[in-house]
Amino acid sequence: MNRSLLVLAACAALAPSLASAGATRLDIAKLQGEAIADGAQRTVLAQGEDGRPLSVLLRLSKGQVLPPHGGDGGVRLVTVVSGTLSWGDGATIAPAAEHRFGPGSVIVVPAEGGEHWAAARQDDVVIQVVRVPTNGLTPAVKAQLAP
Repeated sequence: MNRSLLVLAACAALAPSLASAGATRLDIAKLQGEAIADGAQRTVLAQGEDGRPLSVLLRLSKGQVLPPHGGDGGVRLVTVVSGTLSWGDGATIAPAAEHRFGPGSVIVVPAEGGEHWAAARQDDVVIQVVRVPTNGLTPAVKAQLAP
């Protein structure tokens, strides 16, 4: 019995150092966000040396729409984390032209040109947007992009 307690005490003492040696799961509910376009919440996860966001989480409540906007440098990789994202290309919101993307979907948004909008029509949506250099896409990803 004493030996068992000694082993348990040793494991407990080592647990914090073992836990810090690996990956850490972020509790995104605890991250502070800021309101942007029409009440959507943006949480910056990483930023470049110039202070521009490299990776953000965007939260849209059911019914919210991000109005048409365009990128300004760098390709955006948009991953749907939760919910069903309604996405459209163009300068005018046209719900009939939207495409729906579920969790795990990845959308590549070009660095230049073309406006787009996003909406949470069916449920709350969380997306992660990562900005990468225009030449940072792999050949396999580039091969899937429209000319």
